[in-house]
Amino acid sequence: MTNFFLKAVSPQSTSIYSLLAMQGKLNAKQIGKTLKVLPHAVYRAVKPLVEIGVVRKIDEYPISFEAQSFSDAVDIFSQVIRQNFQETFTSNQLFQSNNNHLNISFIHDRQNLLDETTKDVERAENSIDFIVSGLEIPADAILAFKDAAERGVRIRALVQNTEETSKEMFRNWGKIGAKVKYSPNMEARIFIFDQKVVYFTSYDLKSKNTAIGSRFEYIPYAALMNDIFAKRWKYGKNI
Repeated sequence: MTNFFLKAVSPQSTSIYSLLAMQGKLNAKQIGKTLKVLPHAVYRAVKPLVEIGVVRKIDEYPISFEAQSFSDAVDIFSQVIRQNFQETFTSNQLFQSNNNHLNISFIHDRQNLLDETTKDVERAENSIDFIVSGLEIPADAILAFKDAAERGVRIRALVQNTEETSKEMFRNWGKIGAKVKYSPNMEARIFIFDQKVVYFTSYDLKSKNTAIGSRFEYIPYAALMNDIFAKRWKYGKNI
């Protein structure tokens, strides 16, 4: 089966779903005109959305597309992520263990991501590593990080867009003892808590509050994502 999770976080795919959800049925030419992309790029980006059922293809001339309701899309998306994730990881003997329990939940926007990660910040015991946009975060989220640092939790952040990050935000991170570096945009937001819990969502410079993805509580996957973070951290630039 196609590993849709990697495709689903494509900024172009999520932009198309958002456009269809807001405006209703549109053809490729209409979508392309609004998003300023060529029709063939629209067909390529909409294909994975059609494959899992969050967008419906209407066989008429010209071919049109229509978004499923948000609640239906969430249910379908969550089911497909879970199935693909299980097929990818549990089929590998390295990941087969009674101690590896899989728990997945869906993240549908940046505010939802902030709310859920703040809860995990409050539960963190050893480490918090994350790759984020650099946008301002609420005072209660900063306080949660401060409390974590005071508990002895190591905090490292890779910021993808320093132009969006105020000097005050950098000062706040410094005050709580967090280490911050710059890393080029990878079109994703990633959080890793205690090398056990991972958040992986989309990040689009043109739609900054979009954050479609999932929270994974699965140690083998967290180990892989930790390796990705470690490599980016090594080559990140000090701020």
